[in-house]
Amino acid sequence: MGRKKTSKKEDSEQKKTSEKSSVHIKLENEEAVLSKRDILSSEMNLLKIERNIQNYQKLRGDEMKVKRLIQKKAREIRMNINKLQVMIPSPKIPRILKKEISISEPEKIEENVHFNSPKRRSTVESQLLEIQDRLNELQGRGIEE
Repeated sequence: MGRKKTSKKEDSEQKKTSEKSSVHIKLENEEAVLSKRDILSSEMNLLKIERNIQNYQKLRGDEMKVKRLIQKKAREIRMNINKLQVMIPSPKIPRILKKEISISEPEKIEENVHFNSPKRRSTVESQLLEIQDRLNELQGRGIEE
């Protein structure tokens, strides 16, 4: 915060001393060309990265638009299904048939089936090894036949 106020004369003296203290290094022609080439390739890579970032941002925006559209359509479909359920009369089943249906119905299977998802890399690797073993086994069978 506390920058010391300097006069114009002091500023010009500081510039002169900084100009005097600059260091010059003599480079060979090959070194200069290589350095220039490295700098240009770095600039080119940075521009490619910038282009990729802009492309990613555009694609991400498009993805979000599509996602909102899908959500909107899903809401509309849900509303239509609810309207249809209200409009369609519910069948009147006699009590005797209801009891028979409930007795004859097999036990309901849980709809929320949880699959064991591999949580660690080691499980993925073990699965890959199992698949590789199966492939080797199948190839061995194919050769014997």
